Amino acid sequence: MIVYQKFNISDFSDCLIVTDGHVGELYGIKGGNVYYLPRGESAKSFENIEKLCSWFLSRNLERRGRVIAVGGGSVGDTVGFAASVYKRGVALTHVPTTLVAQIDSSIGGKTAIDLDGVKNAVGTFYNADTLIDVRFLRTLSQEQILCGQGELLKYRMLSSEIDGVFAKGNIENTVRACAEYKSSVCAADPHDNGIRHKLNFGHTIGHALELSCGLTHGEAVANGIYYATDLAYKLGKCGKTYRNEWTDKVKALFNIIPLSREILRLTVHDKKNGNGKISFILPPDFGETAFTMEQLISLLL
Repeated sequence: MIVYQKFNISDFSDCLIVTDGHVGELYGIKGGNVYYLPRGESAKSFENIEKLCSWFLSRNLERRGRVIAVGGGSVGDTVGFAASVYKRGVALTHVPTTLVAQIDSSIGGKTAIDLDGVKNAVGTFYNADTLIDVRFLRTLSQEQILCGQGELLKYRMLSSEIDGVFAKGNIENTVRACAEYKSSVCAADPHDNGIRHKLNFGHTIGHALELSCGLTHGEAVANGIYYATDLAYKLGKCGKTYRNEWTDKVKALFNIIPLSREILRLTVHDKKNGNGKISFILPPDFGETAFTMEQLISLLL
């Protein structure tokens, strides 16, 4: 369930709250029922899952209890995983504080941590509630807003309706449109076996760039969108006008990172892959196309 309302910490005084130190300091989230994770992608590790579950145990969290995850995507992914395995699952509410988390990562029930340099290699599907308060966006840095624009480009390409809402310039309406779109897709395919794959648009190369080049998630996804759209043009799936329209929009916001064989080889870890081939979601129909590594190298380098 998604609700759109103001977040008041006092409403969750009887719950355990997990955030990171930056968010905790910024919004005054502190107290004996609050746990601080490391900031950013470094939170997403088995070590932090163990520490967090140990804290749950020390605070006598019962199976009927509830955990509140306040923060961006890394907090949500990590807390979601811990909540899904602690005592075989405790109730979870996401309170996303970044643009990326509000329009994407806090919705759909995916949890994940990284392993051996592979992003989101381990995770679960776990239902959670989401409370979206767009006031959090007022405190974001320009870098964080820009990061959100990468995922927002994805939704604008997936849905002309979202692109139309975005064009009107109201961020609250844009967030709601993206959140409702993702929620509807995930409800139709909760375990990511079919139509939900289109939400991975831009992420095959994006995840490889994120970990290999240290890009923000949004910048990496935007680069993935650029290369997937160019790939669709090379394969005759879209025309030059469509390709140029969207690749120009990417370039207006982000630097394009040159690909290499080393970066492309990291795409073998994408979870959609099968039969030894790399799976890509390609516009404009956002269907799935598979390539051998040799084909990818030939098409993209």
